[in-house]
Amino acid sequence: MYINNPSGTGNIAAAASKYAKAMNVEGYSNSRVAHAFAGFASFASSSSTNGYANALREIGREDILTMDSEDAINELILHFANSGETIDDAIALDCISETFSVLNIEKIENLQNIEINTFIKEMVCQFAKLKFAQLFDKQIRNKCPNIVQANQRIAEMQNYIYYTMELSLTNEILVSINPHNLSNETIVQNVLKKGFELMELYYGDSYENLD
Repeated sequence: MYINNPSGTGNIAAAASKYAKAMNVEGYSNSRVAHAFAGFASFASSSSTNGYANALREIGREDILTMDSEDAINELILHFANSGETIDDAIALDCISETFSVLNIEKIENLQNIEINTFIKEMVCQFAKLKFAQLFDKQIRNKCPNIVQANQRIAEMQNYIYYTMELSLTNEILVSINPHNLSNETIVQNVLKKGFELMELYYGDSYENLD
């Protein structure tokens, strides 16, 4: 319905809602992506507490200390994203890279000052956006009359998904998810699950507002 009538009332919200429901049903909160995000969140936390040099020693990657800023960042992302070997590893790699760009993390040292909830939230929002394209790119291209329209529809949906989740995952919700006595992997899993739950419910609010 959205592809055939992108300006139709509630169509983009309904599509995002169904996508969010499918993601929770499939249990993506327990995927390799969550593991990669949790590993990076733990590294960032350790950097804040003990300094990035000690954090690198803890994961056995002291060699990164000798690299320049750009190579060091890239190598660290590859480390936690398993060098992008599987589809989800590749998505995790892209999510972390995009998160670094959005949060202006240009050097490993910058991780010492990062707010962990903000860091996790951005990675989760990036995942919601990028996973949609990976799952539905082929189907959307098959339904659109040309590549220009297909690219436009994919970009519109990705932007809607990203900003809906970004808006829904408020600081209050993130604080309630992270009571400081859970493992980082559990926190990431819970944020992923909550983000998709809120996106699924957001359709009702959007539809009422559009009416």
